[in-house]
Formats: sequence, structure tokens, C-alpha cells
Amino acid sequence: MEVHRRDILFLALGLLSSISATVFTLLTVPDFIAIYRPVAAQLPVQTRLLFSLYGASILIPALVVCVWCFWRNPRARGPVSATFGVLTGAVFVAFVLWALYQPELMLQLIKRGPQ
Repeated sequence: MEVHRRDILFLALGLLSSISATVFTLLTVPDFIAIYRPVAAQLPVQTRLLFSLYGASILIPALVVCVWCFWRNPRARGPVSATFGVLTGAVFVAFVLWALYQPELMLQLIKRGPQ
């Protein structure tokens, strides 16, 4: 099986995006765990889920490589792995930001009280 330079560049793009999302998660979430520790029982489900499973984000780059290796059509595997890596990274970062900042917004609304 012949590997084209274009496919390697697409794979690198997907890996760069997914690795960036993973590093962002691994560097950000532990700080928020420490911040929210006093109110951990009152956190929303998505935040508790993120706190429990954020280490699994290291699987995202591995999934990009799996998509690249096991895609049936060799001509499409580069673009597919790049698309998968970029979209998965972007969606995961959006979920992380939402799960981390939603409790903060809820606390601000509670402090403000009914209007």
C-alpha cells in the first residue's frame, strides 16, 4: 500500500487538532476540579462526567490514527482522518468549555437572585 505525502499532511492536521484538544483538556480540567471541590455534589451531571473521565481525552488522537489506518478507501483516508480530528477536537473543546463554565454561570445567577 502506497502512502502519499498528501495523506500524511491530512493525518498531521487531524492529529494536531486532536492533540491540541487533549492538551487543553488535561491542563485545564484539574484546576477546575480544585475550584469546584467544595460544591462537587451540587455540580451538573455533565461537569461531574467530565471530571471523572477527562483523562480519556488521550484516546482522541488514537482514534484519528485508527480512522486513518482502517479506512477502506485509501484515497479518502487522509481527508477523512483530518475531518474527524478537526471536528472531534472542536466538539470536544466546546463540550469541555460548556461543562466547566456552566456551574460558574449558575452560581452567578444564584448570587444575583430573582429579578
